[in-house]
Amino acid sequence: MARVEINLNNRPYPIACEDGQEPRVREVAAFVQDRIREIQGSVRSATDTHLLVMVALMLGDELLDLREGKIPGAVAAAPSPLDDPELSSRLQKLADRIEAIAARVETP
Repeated sequence: MARVEINLNNRPYPIACEDGQEPRVREVAAFVQDRIREIQGSVRSATDTHLLVMVALMLGDELLDLREGKIPGAVAAAPSPLDDPELSSRLQKLADRIEAIAARVETP
């Protein structure tokens, strides 16, 4: 298992990933950081946790639109990877880690 340190909103986050997936994790982190910058332009007083939640909701909304075919010209959605129990479990563990990090960030 590899480890990658990413930065979101000028805060470092150590992330575990499969060996060889480090470049993809960095690419996704850069994509998320771009979305954080978009939101920061309109919401100046949001906490880091609030920004990350808003980005998660924005990306989730886009993903659902893609799955539902609401985005013209988008490639048809493949079957949900969440149907894979192993992947679902790994995503849940990642979500738990993100929540724990967010809780630490919020704690004075």
